[in-house]
Amino acid sequence: MRQKSMRVLVLAVILLVGVAGTAHAVTFTDIDGNPHKEAIEEMARLGILEGVGDNRFAPDMELNRAAAAKVAAFLLGYTEEDALEAEEWAPMFDDVYPGMGQHEWALGWINLIAADEVIIGLGDGNYGPGNPLRMVDWVTILTRILQHEEAQMTWPDDYNEMAADLGLDAGLPYEGMNIVDRAEMARMTTTAIFDIERPDGRRIIDIVVFDVDERDPDDHGEEDDVVIYDAIRFSFSAQRTLLPAGGGQTTEITVKLTDGEGRPAANTQVGFFAGIETSDDVIDRSGQLSTREVISDSNGIARVMYTTLAADDDQSIAIMANAPQGDDWTEQRFSILASDTASLVQGRLINPFTGAAHEGADISFDAKDNNSHMMHEGATQIGGLYSLPVLPGDYHVSFHLDFGSTAHYSGEFHGSHSQLNRDNTATMRETVSIAENQTITLHSERGVLMGMVTNIGSDRNLYITRDTGETVIAEVNDDGRFMILIRGGTYTIGTRTGAIIKSGVNVTPGVVTDLGSFAR
Repeated sequence: MRQKSMRVLVLAVILLVGVAGTAHAVTFTDIDGNPHKEAIEEMARLGILEGVGDNRFAPDMELNRAAAAKVAAFLLGYTEEDALEAEEWAPMFDDVYPGMGQHEWALGWINLIAADEVIIGLGDGNYGPGNPLRMVDWVTILTRILQHEEAQMTWPDDYNEMAADLGLDAGLPYEGMNIVDRAEMARMTTTAIFDIERPDGRRIIDIVVFDVDERDPDDHGEEDDVVIYDAIRFSFSAQRTLLPAGGGQTTEITVKLTDGEGRPAANTQVGFFAGIETSDDVIDRSGQLSTREVISDSNGIARVMYTTLAADDDQSIAIMANAPQGDDWTEQRFSILASDTASLVQGRLINPFTGAAHEGADISFDAKDNNSHMMHEGATQIGGLYSLPVLPGDYHVSFHLDFGSTAHYSGEFHGSHSQLNRDNTATMRETVSIAENQTITLHSERGVLMGMVTNIGSDRNLYITRDTGETVIAEVNDDGRFMILIRGGTYTIGTRTGAIIKSGVNVTPGVVTDLGSFAR
């Protein structure tokens, strides 16, 4: 990165102070009624956990070993600076190294906790950053951090007993081998921070200084040099994605920026624009923004307010943000909607080959009864989650995936509900009927089904029917290969005439099911 001097607009700062709040003052919209709500909010206040976008925490999402490393390091008193230094260490695991891919942001954190032997490898030279943790795994980590691990303890029984002895299972339906979710992790961790003494009589809260933001709201700070990063990533969220019609409604738009290493992109210039796309033109709505330029804070956060007009009703309002990137600019956009009839369409998108969250994917909606087309660019946020406001109607929904530099297949494959392209991109399709004022969850987590047909014949189609009744078609290539992206379930493969070729085929989201060679 490099820096250049640029005067921060005082007006922009003044406008934002009243709406931005502190870095940790987040009200999550999906934790009301959750038994661990207070623990979640405390973890956010301490700066240990963040939401997943759109003011959601995703309490039911599983905890993986990459995220666990960062939380564990915080509990040991390590800082972002420590993690940056640890990134330069020699690789400690075969699957944790610079350029490792999706979980590279956790490289330094993993090195730190591995060096302290708080989280160890899988025994095969790998760490498994994307692997989920079980309850007993997290108890084991907390037991080590609290210095209560004893020699000759056997796993998992002694650690399950330790959970009860220390009280780490307080308020939980504890089952050691169950996958631990983010809410359960928050509950166990707050118990460990505040309630459990180490052998020396001190608690974690007595030792570790957490990043609790206690800034004076009247302190606007000093003018800083604006930073230009070589790579910038955007993550959008909104206080309200779907607003009532009639005008005069406000929502806070938050953009979180990270650099190419997944670290906060602080002190960079962010420009905001707003508009409504019609079939003929783009109607500028930037005047409805509280400001047009913001400097991201130390956490890479930039915020603005949008106020609706009555003319915005039932129009998809695109909020666009751009930031300097190297010698150019990069941009991303996010959609909000003012309507009394629209619904929210939500779900999670994963890489069908690996199960990893697929972030930054475009999602488009094409109405079946007219030519309207609505594209949500970069719709999937942290964790692959998306939540989109959509007007009632019948739609063809397309998920546009880009696998980047990782080649999961060669060639090109077509089917009724998916297409895998030679350029390492793919499209998944489904239809959905959206009524008024609903929250609809789409089944967008898919797996891969592939194989080789030895006697192709004149009909190149395979009819693949799920045990619930729906059928998808896979086209067989000239060389006999086929590949489709498909929902999890049990399937029967047959021909157009109804002849069954294979039955009892099980497909799991995020997993490749290869049937090998078989005759038609």
